[in-house]
Amino acid sequence: MSGGGRLPPMKRNDGYINERLIPALMELRTDAFAVENELRAEIDRVHIGYTDSARNLAHYLAMRRSDIRELQEELTFLGLSSLGRSESCVMSTLENVIDTLHRIEGRENTGVGSVPTTVDARTGPMYLVDHARQLLGPTDAQRNARIMVTMPSEAATDPNVIHDLVDAGMDIMRINCAHDDADAWLAMIEHLRQAERVTQRYCKVYVDLAGPKLRVGPMERVRVHSGDRLRVGRGGDGVIPCTLPEVFGSVHEGEAIWFDDGKIGGVICSVDEEGFNVDVTRVKSGGAWLREEKGINLPDTKITIDALTETDLHNLAVMGPHADTIGMSFVRNDRDVASLFAHMRALRLQNCGVVVKIETRDAFDHLPRILLEGLTSPPFGIMVARGDLAVEVGYERLAEVQEEILWLCEAAHVPVIWATQVLEGMAKKGTPTRAEVSDAAMSVRAECVMLNKGPYIVDTVRFLSDVLNRMAAHQSKKRTLLRRLHVSDAVV
Repeated sequence: MSGGGRLPPMKRNDGYINERLIPALMELRTDAFAVENELRAEIDRVHIGYTDSARNLAHYLAMRRSDIRELQEELTFLGLSSLGRSESCVMSTLENVIDTLHRIEGRENTGVGSVPTTVDARTGPMYLVDHARQLLGPTDAQRNARIMVTMPSEAATDPNVIHDLVDAGMDIMRINCAHDDADAWLAMIEHLRQAERVTQRYCKVYVDLAGPKLRVGPMERVRVHSGDRLRVGRGGDGVIPCTLPEVFGSVHEGEAIWFDDGKIGGVICSVDEEGFNVDVTRVKSGGAWLREEKGINLPDTKITIDALTETDLHNLAVMGPHADTIGMSFVRNDRDVASLFAHMRALRLQNCGVVVKIETRDAFDHLPRILLEGLTSPPFGIMVARGDLAVEVGYERLAEVQEEILWLCEAAHVPVIWATQVLEGMAKKGTPTRAEVSDAAMSVRAECVMLNKGPYIVDTVRFLSDVLNRMAAHQSKKRTLLRRLHVSDAVV
């Protein structure tokens, strides 16, 4: 290196750009068109207004099939885009960089033709903003992310609960169909309409279908320790029952199993017609209680089951006409999404938006095709349901996986809801932890942030709104925004 820590200037005649960079970028461009052609049948099914979004997703998938980190470093050295923020406009970014390299070399760019797309560095982000507005409603004047709040049961009987939430900044009311009943849900919506008239703030209604959640069935609680052997079956003394009988024909020896959001983990050691045995390998020191209604996760198991239960279909018919958006739980693939769309068409609910919750390993593995299916019937969005997802993919991978979900959705111009345990300590106890504040700050990269219920939820909505307001001036997706920093005056 020369003085000052700078690399020596690149010589034009060393062939570096012509022989290495331009061919590498042209190959990425060729691959992008190849993947677009691979997905032609799926792209042709997409809603006509979303075709370019689907094509951009195909281009992004192509680019991410290769490890281009070395190429990125070389482009950064030249002061060019490293492609690291190209999610919303892949082809436009590639072509701009290729064209710039030709100009540096003093050559005419004859290898890049006109590409029929409306997606570029300006319109790509605008498409995402527009799609988010259609699905989630307008944003607050000072923040880009909406705030969704799960309704507590008392919201059905006390109008002040919802009034205070709307006044504090709630943008979307979430009704969780796993709790309460239709009479309570309709009462919540009526209280919302009253609050809207008083506060002059509009709020969307999000109805979350419960889906086929696998849970522990009715039983007395049991203390579980590492090294224990548990029996999971259809019922009986000393047996842990589960709510989905389809499990018993699907599990295999050696597969992992987790109870209660990952608090108890084990391995299936044997399987028979009546159930299976589990060797407990992970639990906190001193053991943990296992109770009925706690969740069960089988991340290695392929379970064939309808994503919509009979209860879901009933709730869809009753609540669909009152909802702005329908949430679908425990989706595993694009066929599950297509099934929901078909039922909604039969009920004439095409004007409702749909949000698919990514909370299983299967759903994450099938995310590109889920996005393409979603674009056939917009408005459409994705919720990163980090509770079950963390158990399914492993806590050590959660940060990586949620990043990948954000990238893929941005490439498809699909809005994202950041969910699960956001500021949960504050909602329950009144004070956030440092880790919760950092997580809330990170959530600004999504189009919506979901809060769960708690005795301090109104204060939590105000706190989150303030965090999002502040972070909106510093961060837009992966891009750091360089607003003026007052601390910089300290050295003058």
